[in-house]
Amino acid sequence: MKRLLYIFAFASSVLFAEVQIKKYENHQVKSKVNIKDGKRNGLAQGYYKDGKLKYETYFKNDKREGISKAYFKTGKLKSEQNYKNGFLNGVSKKYYKNGKLKSEFNFKDDFPIGGTAYTKDGQEIK
Repeated sequence: MKRLLYIFAFASSVLFAEVQIKKYENHQVKSKVNIKDGKRNGLAQGYYKDGKLKYETYFKNDKREGISKAYFKTGKLKSEQNYKNGFLNGVSKKYYKNGKLKSEFNFKDDFPIGGTAYTKDGQEIK
């Protein structure tokens, strides 16, 4: 019975959610976001004009939750950040276009509590 309730709850959340899609002038998808009860919930994605993925982030009750990733036009990872209840929490990493780590900082409720920045060659900036 409990399993049946879980299945019903999941199906209801899928059935009553909508996907909001915005497009560029060239009709390429600009962004997609799941909306439930007027709030962003679940995966949201943004795209460059050429259709390549620009970012992906998750929402829970209109607040960022979990891992958010941003990408350069080349497809390489630009940043990876962790959110909890809409605030940066945990490790946040940013990268140069050459793929090398640019910075790695720890956050607590949107405030940096320590970290390191690097040059394009990978040397630590002191």
